[in-house]
This record gives sequence, C-alpha cells and structure tokens, in this order.
Amino acid sequence: KRKNCKVLINKNQKINKLTRESSILKRCLLTTNLLGVQACISDFNCISRIQIRKYSNASFAPYLAGLIEGDGHIAVHNKNTQKKEYRPKIIIAFNINDKPLAEKLSTDLNVGRVIDRSSAGHVLLQILAKKEVLKIINLINGHMRTPKIEALHRAICWINEKDNSSIPLLGIDSSSLNSNSWLAGFTDADGCFGITIYDRKKNGVFLRTSVQTSFRIEVKQNYLREVTLEQGGSSFFNIMSEIAGFFTVNLYTRTRKTEDKVFYAYVVVAHNSRSHIILRNYFNNYPLYSSKYLAYKDWCLVQDLHRGSLSKDNLERIKAIKNEFNTKKKVFDFSHLNSLQFK
Repeated sequence: KRKNCKVLINKNQKINKLTRESSILKRCLLTTNLLGVQACISDFNCISRIQIRKYSNASFAPYLAGLIEGDGHIAVHNKNTQKKEYRPKIIIAFNINDKPLAEKLSTDLNVGRVIDRSSAGHVLLQILAKKEVLKIINLINGHMRTPKIEALHRAICWINEKDNSSIPLLGIDSSSLNSNSWLAGFTDADGCFGITIYDRKKNGVFLRTSVQTSFRIEVKQNYLREVTLEQGGSSFFNIMSEIAGFFTVNLYTRTRKTEDKVFYAYVVVAHNSRSHIILRNYFNNYPLYSSKYLAYKDWCLVQDLHRGSLSKDNLERIKAIKNEFNTKKKVFDFSHLNSLQFK
C-alpha cells in the first residue's frame, strides 16, 4: 500500500467490467451520433464517415491528442467578459529538456512558435494563427479521451459560429488503448518511469540488494469546468480506470495537502512483470518522443539486466544507469525524433 494512496478500483473486481462497458457504450453513442453538433450547426445534419475521417486521418493524430490532453491548453474567449475578443488558441507546455520535440512539432507541422521559458524550466509551443489552430483541431478531433474534450468542443463551437463553418463535434474515442498512439502522447505529458535500488534485510541483517522498476501516471481527479455526460463527465475516473485495466493493475487515489490546499489525484502504477510486458509491447508499437523515450530505453535495459540472478557487474551497471536517470540526466540524444512522421 503506497503512502497517501488507497485502492479505488481493484483489478479483480467484476463491477469494473460492467462500469467500463457502460462507459464505452456511452462513448460509442456520443461518437456515433455526434452529439452537440446541432447546437452549433443548424444546417449540418448529416455527416458521412468519409467526411469525418478527412478531419483526423493521420496515425500521429492520437499521439497529439494525448499530448494536448496531458500538457496542453485550449483557450477560448469567454463571451461573458468585457475583455477583447480573441480567436481560440492552443498552447502546449514542454519540459525544458524536451525543447527539440517542441521545435520538431512546430517545424514539421508548420504551426506556432516555440517560446523559451528556461528560467521556469519549460518551453511553450504557442499556436495562434487561424489556419494553424484549425489544423490541430482537425487532427485531434475524434481522438480525445479525457474531460478536456470540453475545451475542444467549446473551441469548435466558437469557430463554427464566427466563421460559419461546419466542423463536427466528434465524441470521446472509445477504441482500445492498444489500438493507437494516444497513450504514448499522454505518457509523454503525464507519465513517469522509476528505478528503485534497495537493500533487503531481515532482523537488521542484510540479505541482498534488490532492484524494482515501475511506471506511473498521476492526474488530478476532476476537470475544472462543467462537462456534460455526453462528453464523458468532468471526472478523470473513466480514462484512468481504463488505463489501469489496460495494464491489469489497481487504480489508486492520492491526497496531497499543503498549508492551505488539498489536491486529489488518480494514480496508476505498473509495478509487476505482467504489466511491464503489456507496457513494453505497447511502447514498442507506439513510441514515446519526449526525453521519456530515453528514460524508457534505460528502464527496459535495467529490467533486462535484472533478469534471473542479479550479478555484481549487472548491479553496478544498473546503479550507473540510475545515477543518470530522469532528472539526473544531463546529455540527451534526440535522434529518435527522426522516426516521427506526420502522415
């Protein structure tokens, strides 16, 4: 049992399957019926599957949707304010070490500009131009899986109203997580790989040194705005329980307190061999592109070195890897970005 965490969903509970299937049914209904479109487009009553696919037919699109749902912000002018009206804009935050990825996205997609905020430890990909925002919206539309779909729909409604356009409000993606790159994008935003080295003792007597690898995704429990049931609701419970189910592990809740605030989060931790096999198969098919790709490769190497009995030489190699892992890493090779294709 992890500190400040409690099991919310047990992987063996039968009710999970029913809850998940009901959730998927609702999502399918939303996607099929394009709920909400009529509220924005009175004369757009019939959309063929071919017309829908033209908006988001790129294999890279689910990755981009996951990345934006993790570390992106879709800003839409509030009609109830007196502030100067602005068009919808999209901003994606990256760790300073991931500046090459931000620049790759900006250059190859021909959108936005990268703003360096090194003093704050990050960079921003800021997308403001009308055509560029539309390009991103058309890519990710139909691939969203979290309550942030509300912001996308709000942006589409604004554009449809102001530009007299007819972009459909596609619903939550109900396909299997294993069917596309969405989870890779979401992991590049909110995932974390861990390596732990510790001494096993019994009655104070040293037995052996052990190594444990883990993967973790933690997100806040609720989206700040109201989200309709047709959009999936404002809780991140559905998607996090789906991720937990995919890795066959439990879903946890976590409470973190500061002096004047309390933060609530959902946590998924893949910590056993079964979940690691699933994870490795997935990321080998749908690779990461941030510096977490490098962490993932080191993480896999540690697992391979730890197979069977742990030799002294392999333990020393693992210690060396851990000493240059995650925040301790100073040299980054982004040659893996050469495989990133926008098609």
